[in-house]
Amino acid sequence: MNNYNSPNSNTSNNDYTLPPESTEVYGRPLKHSGPGIASFVVGLVGLLGHIVTFVLMSLALNNSIELLGSSISREELAFHPAVVLGSLAFLVCLVLNLIGLILGIVGLALKNRRKVFAVIGTILSGLLILFFTVLVLGGIYLT
Repeated sequence: MNNYNSPNSNTSNNDYTLPPESTEVYGRPLKHSGPGIASFVVGLVGLLGHIVTFVLMSLALNNSIELLGSSISREELAFHPAVVLGSLAFLVCLVLNLIGLILGIVGLALKNRRKVFAVIGTILSGLLILFFTVLVLGGIYLT
């Protein structure tokens, strides 16, 4: 006999507990969690935002350095419009990743839902936050 109560059993316990590997409830397939799907989409948007921002910022700085010559000081480079706008864009993408991480955790906490998108979104957002935190801390302590 199974270790869980089936909906057709004649037990007095009305609780229906799914086995860990079950993908169906009462004969119908489980739905994907809404927050999990949102986490996955927000994580992808954050990843694409980081990539696009990095490429555009690199191109803008490369063109500016070639035009101004190689004698740019750190202070002039720090206040360059490409650096300022790129930094703001990275912060917006990090906020998106934080939202994706929270949505992924909410999606993981939902019962009777598939958790594939929630797991992928949580891992993607968490890794991006970790990567850019390490980058910022490395930049602070290595200069």
